Amino acid sequence: MAVGCQDFDLSLVICHFERCMTQPSWIKGTVAAIVNPRSANGRTGRIWPRIHAELRKVLGEVRVFHTRSPRHAIDLTAAALQAGHRTILAIGGDGTVNEVVNGFLSNGRAPVSEAVLGVIPQGTGSDFRRALRLPLDERAAIRAIQTADARPIDVMSVTYRTSEGVALSRYAVNVVSFGMGGAVAARVNRTSKALGKVSFLIATVATTLRFQGNTVSLRIDGAELQNVSISNVAVGNGPYHGGGMWACPRAVMDDGVLEVTIIENMPAWEIFRDISYLYNGRIYEHPKVRYFRTTHLEATSDQPTLLEIDGEPLGQLPLEIEVIPKAIRVLGL
Repeated sequence: MAVGCQDFDLSLVICHFERCMTQPSWIKGTVAAIVNPRSANGRTGRIWPRIHAELRKVLGEVRVFHTRSPRHAIDLTAAALQAGHRTILAIGGDGTVNEVVNGFLSNGRAPVSEAVLGVIPQGTGSDFRRALRLPLDERAAIRAIQTADARPIDVMSVTYRTSEGVALSRYAVNVVSFGMGGAVAARVNRTSKALGKVSFLIATVATTLRFQGNTVSLRIDGAELQNVSISNVAVGNGPYHGGGMWACPRAVMDDGVLEVTIIENMPAWEIFRDISYLYNGRIYEHPKVRYFRTTHLEATSDQPTLLEIDGEPLGQLPLEIEVIPKAIRVLGL
């Protein structure tokens, strides 16, 4: 039967042809999107239809999974990989990215070799996207990952304790910190994140005024540092945390080594005076800062010392961290 002109939409054919010609080589099958609609104080949920339309235009069919509770993204990611999806997009903040990474490595299993992680940043701090050199604007980020290469990066294996003393394990992809960093993350988690980066700065100021420091003992690749009085220790696979603070400026995500930044205990006035060091990349020039490069770290304390993992306040010391080289593939860098 002949097809009439009224039944033939040339624009749809052209659109499909253009998408096939520009579709990234790393796409294997249908893309799965893990969406946290509550990230960025609910903004992600409000603008999701716009993001979804842009994703379909650029990447074709996208299977969408919305998170409903903490840790849900871990289960959704593991299920998506089990179902055969090989391109997983994390759409949310650093906490969402962390859960998706843990879904990639659920039960200690390495992900399928061709699986790849992409990030559309929508969170309060979005520090991981800085390391990937992704723009914050969602449309620009989609265009950026469309042309990005899939590259392997390292992951941190982290063992820690809850406030009840229960030992837990978690994977981290960006920064783990303890001391003031853990206290700031806990405060940010209790308050509104509507102000984005400013939320972290406000929480940092409020915490600094009350924080008395912690005394910790560290074992860094076998070398021991006993009873160190700290304001904060950051262990970085990536360079940024706390909404743009350059905590580990020399950290590289694919070199098999972690950066450790130790900030000695300082009074509030000194922290306020010198906080610019954390934003201009000159933290290692400060006289009360030491740094190390390591593949393994242990930390203990006789007092409650809060920690955060990729921006999420999950527990306290004791802590053990080990690097897993080139554990997953991501789009960016």
